[in-house]
Amino acid sequence: MRHLIAIVGLIGLTGCNSAQSAKKEAEQEYAVGSYEQSLKAYQLCSAQNRDEPEKCGALARVMEADKKRYERETQGL
Repeated sequence: MRHLIAIVGLIGLTGCNSAQSAKKEAEQEYAVGSYEQSLKAYQLCSAQNRDEPEKCGALARVMEADKKRYERETQGL
């Protein structure tokens, strides 16, 4: 009986770890995708507004924020 309880407990813990792992992986994928998208948007804006780079200031700030999230989420990979 004790063995059965231990096995059920281990299965429960494994499920929690799997859910946490999946959540972490999803957060990392989101961070990578967000950074790539904001980087492309900024690069496009910069190419179209070479004479007026200030027009891309908001995109630059978004890109920097996404870059920080990307670096934080992918640390230790």
